[in-house]
Amino acid sequence: MSLPAFETTAAADGTALAYRTAGEGPPLVLVNGVSTSMFFWKKILPRWAGRYRVVLWDYKGHGDSEPAKTRAGTKIDAMADDLIRVMDAAGVERAPVVGFSMGSQVALEACRLHGDRLAAVVSLLGTAGRVMDTALWSVGGKVAKAALTRMPRRAIPGLRRAAQLGLRLPGIYRAGKTMRLYGNETAPRDIAAYIEHFGRLDPKTVVDIVLAAGEHDAADVLGDLQMPLLVIAGARDVFASVEKVSQPIHAAAPGSQLVVLPEGTHGSLFGHDAEIDAAIEAFVDSVLPSRDWA
Repeated sequence: MSLPAFETTAAADGTALAYRTAGEGPPLVLVNGVSTSMFFWKKILPRWAGRYRVVLWDYKGHGDSEPAKTRAGTKIDAMADDLIRVMDAAGVERAPVVGFSMGSQVALEACRLHGDRLAAVVSLLGTAGRVMDTALWSVGGKVAKAALTRMPRRAIPGLRRAAQLGLRLPGIYRAGKTMRLYGNETAPRDIAAYIEHFGRLDPKTVVDIVLAAGEHDAADVLGDLQMPLLVIAGARDVFASVEKVSQPIHAAAPGSQLVVLPEGTHGSLFGHDAEIDAAIEAFVDSVLPSRDWA
């Protein structure tokens, strides 16, 4: 299905945030990963739009949203506030929230700050905090974090241009599969869509968000969650591994549920959408059986 036209609402710092709604029924709110946009949900959205009123939105500096007007606006707590502002603009009082990748951090921080607004949380291939400490076999994430921390801000646009050129090199799709950045479920056209969106990112905003995510930790929220939590992990995910990320989240959150996709990678939204849909629908039906949570 094609995405509906976007609308905008204002973040606390005045940045215009783009959001869309699709479908009819009780609300379901989605939170992206860093450097992704609303298109990342395109395979699973038709399934959900047939049952829910789905709310999607773009982080500052991503997709159709404006670059962040302040660096404070790129912090995880500020983006948790953005989530609530999008819900307000969409007329959603309370809903289950699905956070993909870094979106899991944003959703969990929203549990701390606005817990009454989240009926349930799904951590989808995501972490509770300090995302760079566990990404890319830990070593890769820590090296990237150190490099970005030391990089002069004037050099950031050049880094984006270099990354764009690298993403267009022959063989890049095969190289990504070899490194297990994604698997056979992710087609070349999916990577092409990501590369196209990568060129639209505001590089300074994205770097600030990545660094904020690298320092932020919502793990302390897990032991006192007042809403149900589902953790969906990919057995082949090199950004949020089962052992270092998903199992610790599950162990720290009493009553949480853990589903592991046997062939799952960080690209599983593009190919394991049926498995993800089944896990989330079963979870929502079990913890919110009336579907009258708004």
